[in-house]
Amino acid sequence: MTEIELSNELSALREKVDLVADQLTRIGVGPKLMTTPECAEFLGFGKDIIFEWRKKGIGPPYLSITERTLRYDRDAVFQWARSHEVK
Repeated sequence: MTEIELSNELSALREKVDLVADQLTRIGVGPKLMTTPECAEFLGFGKDIIFEWRKKGIGPPYLSITERTLRYDRDAVFQWARSHEVK
């Protein structure tokens, strides 16, 4: 196998792993702590909406890890979303 073939095979494998990881995240098996883009995808919104909600104080709860790092707990986000259910 040539170096180019090996590189192509490795790229294809990475794409498959990323796809499986995305699928697992969507069904709640993914990361417990999510970034803003991951939270947005989890909720089905754009990351700009999550940012606006956070700025207005109406979005899902988040953890401020450092000044520049925040994470969303998957269970807390799900609970927040369920609290907006219209019956």
